[in-house]
Amino acid sequence: MWKYSLYLVALLAIVLTAFGCGGGSGTVQSRLSEEFSLFRGQRASIAGENLEIRFQEVTEDSRCPSNVTCIWAGRVTCMVELKQAGSSYRMALTESGLTSEYSKETYEGYELAFHVTPYPVAGQKIAKDEYRLHLIVSKPQQTGILGSVIAKPLSFKDQDITVVGYYRGWDLLHETDTSPPVSRSDWVLKDLTGAIYVSADSEAKVPEGLRPGSPEDTGVILEVKGVVRVTEAGQPYIEATNIERLF
Repeated sequence: MWKYSLYLVALLAIVLTAFGCGGGSGTVQSRLSEEFSLFRGQRASIAGENLEIRFQEVTEDSRCPSNVTCIWAGRVTCMVELKQAGSSYRMALTESGLTSEYSKETYEGYELAFHVTPYPVAGQKIAKDEYRLHLIVSKPQQTGILGSVIAKPLSFKDQDITVVGYYRGWDLLHETDTSPPVSRSDWVLKDLTGAIYVSADSEAKVPEGLRPGSPEDTGVILEVKGVVRVTEAGQPYIEATNIERLF
């Protein structure tokens, strides 16, 4: 009997180690645009993206309980750790109370849509290990048209074009090997196949907050609609009619 009791204790210890004393364990395997959920301490790996997300803890939960009338909706904040290509980054995901909609944050060209459960009820305390972080990781698909425009500019001259790619400011990553075609304020857009200038004199302007001289903004993804123009020297560029920030 004594040996049997020791065996049960040892088995229990193994089980607790495997599943963790505080929250979920193991790695969830997911894909882009696929919803998954994590317990505190659990991590997810996004297939084909070399990206891992670990739900560390809830640092704040001031959400208005569902059965109470409040003057402020409150909020809940989760800390997550993101690992990609050997680098690690800690991020706060904050969701407003009194909503069932997914909140959104961005990280290195990814969109993180998230929702935290359970929702507070007056008189019932939520234990740390009860929280569950629901996530959808997505990534916009860049276009692959600019390489063709650069190679054969006259074939695209005066044609409408839509490009999804990275904002590179004043060619901060030296991807065009050319000078600005219209003015010194022209900026660069980079898709999967090439980089091209967008005229600063275009009808559509760069979204507020983007700084053409800031390397920190080169990870922003834009959707640019416009018309391909070609200079007398044969250099193509885009005259933008609409610019939307995606991430």
